[in-house]
Amino acid sequence: AVTASPLPGTTLKFIKIDLGDGRTLYDTPGLLVPGTITQLLTGEELKVVCPKKQVEPITFRVSSGKCIMIGGLARVEVFGDCKPFLLTFFVANDIKLHPTASDKVDNVLQNHAGTMLTPPLGDGEKRMEEIGEFVNHDIEIEGRGWKEAAADISLTGLGWVAVTGAGMANIRVSVPKGIGVAVRPPLMPFDVLDVGARYTGAKAVRKSTKSKWGNKRRRGVGRK
Repeated sequence: AVTASPLPGTTLKFIKIDLGDGRTLYDTPGLLVPGTITQLLTGEELKVVCPKKQVEPITFRVSSGKCIMIGGLARVEVFGDCKPFLLTFFVANDIKLHPTASDKVDNVLQNHAGTMLTPPLGDGEKRMEEIGEFVNHDIEIEGRGWKEAAADISLTGLGWVAVTGAGMANIRVSVPKGIGVAVRPPLMPFDVLDVGARYTGAKAVRKSTKSKWGNKRRRGVGRK
C-alpha cells in the first residue's frame, strides 16, 4: 500500500508502484530543501501547512501601514508612500490569515499565537521562541493595473502571495531567519478577480461563494 505523509524524509527506499498496462511509478526518498519553513515546524503544524485539498486563494485590499499575518509564521505588509494594493494569498486552507495594523503585530503575536493565529500550535509563546528571530525583506513591485497580478512573492514551504494594483508597491515580508523569499512572474495572475474577502473582526470571509467558472467556494476557509 502507498501512504502519504506531511512529514519530510519518511520515504526510506525506492517504492515500486504498478499502475497497470505495463506502466510503473517509482516513489523515491525526498530531499530536505534548505530554507523551507517546514523545517521549523512540528508534525502537527506540518499537517496544517501542507495542503490536503485544493488551495482556495483569498484576496485582501491592504493599504500602507497595514499587514496580513499568515498565522504566526509570516506577515506581508504594505509600507511607505504607497497606494493600497490587492494581496492574494495562496496558502493551505487551514492556515489562519489575520489583517491588522503593522504597529500592532508584536502585541497580536504575544496575545494570540497558538490560538487565533495558527500555526504555531500549542503553547504559542514557547513555539514562537523556538521558531526564532524574524527578518524583513523589502520588495518593490511595479503594478500592472487592477485586472492582473504583477508578480508573486513566494515564501519557501508556505505558499505565495500575488500582488495586484497600480503604481509601485512597497512590500515588506517578515519570515523566520533563513527562510527563503523570492519574487517571480505570477502563476495565476487573474484569480484576484474571483477571491475578494471582507474581514469581520474574527475571520476573513469571501465576498462571493462562486468563481466565474461556477464552482462553489467555502466561506471563511481556514480563517475562523
